[in-house]
Amino acid sequence: MMEGIRGTTRYRASTLALAAGLALGVSACGGDDPEIEDAAKGEPFRVAVSASFPERQRLADQRTLEITVRNQDSRPLPDVAVVLNGLERRVAGEDNGAGRIADPRRPIWIVDQPPAGGQTAYVDTWALGSLPAGAERTFRWKLTPTVAGRHTVRWRVAAAVEQNGAVRASGGRASGTFDVRIDGKPEETTIDPDTGKVVPAT
Repeated sequence: MMEGIRGTTRYRASTLALAAGLALGVSACGGDDPEIEDAAKGEPFRVAVSASFPERQRLADQRTLEITVRNQDSRPLPDVAVVLNGLERRVAGEDNGAGRIADPRRPIWIVDQPPAGGQTAYVDTWALGSLPAGAERTFRWKLTPTVAGRHTVRWRVAAAVEQNGAVRASGGRASGTFDVRIDGKPEETTIDPDTGKVVPAT
């Protein structure tokens, strides 16, 4: 079920199935992002997920993307993780005078602050450790948009991150998208003389 909130897309999902086990994938070093396939054979986990990210944004105006995972199973999730795709775009190879650029990716959003302690060795993947039964954990990113237009961010919750990447959900709704419009004109701001803080211009 998708629930719309003013200015924000929020997803609520219950009785999701996440499977833990070995995943088949390729290294995230260079080239395309890893393709991580469903390969888990274990008993699925039951979780609930909510996710939010503002649908309307402005250039250079930092916003928060938030995904909360609650473990509704009787077992702990091995290493709850989230994969985000769409924070960057690919551009055609460019000649910088010394040959083509090595990395054709350009950010649509700059990741100012990722989930604390969530960095992994895999592209676009964050993990926050074991999640006990009945507990919940929130992944929170501070993002600054840099490219105007309409963009889509895809998210996916995983039960674990193993040597070949994140274990994809085997069923249920453990993924979703945010369709975002970024306006090209940054919000005008000024300095409040009383507090010294940056505030919207009036």
